[in-house]
Amino acid sequence: MIFKKCCYRIYQYIFTSIMKIIKYDNKVISKEGAVGHIPGLLKKQGINGRVLIVTGPHIAKTALFRKIARVFKEKGLDYVIFSGTSPETGIGSIEYARKLYIRYKCCAVIAIGGGSVIDCAKAAAAGIANPGKKISSLEGYQKSRKKTPLVIAVPATAGTGAETTACAVVRDAADGNKKIIADTNIIPKFAVLDPVMTIGLPSYMAAYSGMDALTHATESYINKFSCKSAEKDAEMAVQLIAGNITKVYYGTGGRISRQKMLEASYLAGRAFLRTSVGYVHAIAHAIGGRYNIAHGMAVAVVMPYVLTWYGKCVYKKLAKLSEICGIAGGNLPESQRAEAYINYIKMLLHKLGIYKDFYKILKKENITRKDVKNMAKCAIIESNPHYPVPKIMSLKECEYIICSICYG
Repeated sequence: MIFKKCCYRIYQYIFTSIMKIIKYDNKVISKEGAVGHIPGLLKKQGINGRVLIVTGPHIAKTALFRKIARVFKEKGLDYVIFSGTSPETGIGSIEYARKLYIRYKCCAVIAIGGGSVIDCAKAAAAGIANPGKKISSLEGYQKSRKKTPLVIAVPATAGTGAETTACAVVRDAADGNKKIIADTNIIPKFAVLDPVMTIGLPSYMAAYSGMDALTHATESYINKFSCKSAEKDAEMAVQLIAGNITKVYYGTGGRISRQKMLEASYLAGRAFLRTSVGYVHAIAHAIGGRYNIAHGMAVAVVMPYVLTWYGKCVYKKLAKLSEICGIAGGNLPESQRAEAYINYIKMLLHKLGIYKDFYKILKKENITRKDVKNMAKCAIIESNPHYPVPKIMSLKECEYIICSICYG
């Protein structure tokens, strides 16, 4: 096992070193009304033809979306709409979006929606660049290898960071597992952060997406082989989330808090793009994929269990995050400040209603020991050796954590 861990660390060091030196051509436009500037943005990029708009069925029916579509038309933007995405991005949806793009000879992709919508657009762009390949064959790292169409991401939730990352999480209906397409070619060219897009978002979705962003920032921050720029982004993201997530959830913060949550999501995404995520995401993918649980809900519940399991090796960084959030002062011992951060996450789980929602779903499932073993296996395959986690987890340890989570 010692030799295996050494091999993992060598792989992680090389991978994160490469991710740190790559120049990402991802630009952000952050202001109210920014979505209305997209037609002009496309023209500046030399795109004058038809574009594919990828969105979800709920968003497509809203007055806001109809207003945006009308503005696009008035500004001479020709488009075709695909609104068949689902809360958990499926391969079938991605294949259909790719076919629409090719059939209508589109020149770019605009994703308007949450993480699943943006992931669908990114995965479809990878498929468009590789017409001879099935979407499932693009799973893994740098499988596209070809320049994808220009993608503009307009997040309607503040949390996934999909508007700035190089990965798309895809659910394979064949086995129910979540798979990752990770390729720097699928990073959206532009991230358009407009607080108007999150108005009307149900409070539970604001909670799930906000906790997703907090998980991104936290996992990125505590990972090995981090860098100063990623740590700075993560710290700022955590600070913004701590100051605004409950305001957005309870509707007391207005558009300013919504803008700050969008910016936090972007910063957290930019942080983990360079340093990756960890076991929280791997375990959440395994549980969420099997029981169709919203990603933000799953990572939120899993995070305290994994942070507690890491123990002393993450105390220093969690203590720093605790100070940044104003949870615990520097006069307390490091271990207590770290524990205060974990307790703060647990408090949010109850305050935002996430804990109750999660176990309401799991109570309907007859989770067996075999199910736990299968989920643990999926989580370990996803994470080892890929994620530069603070401490490497064995299959048995993963099973123990999943048991603790599932049997609450």
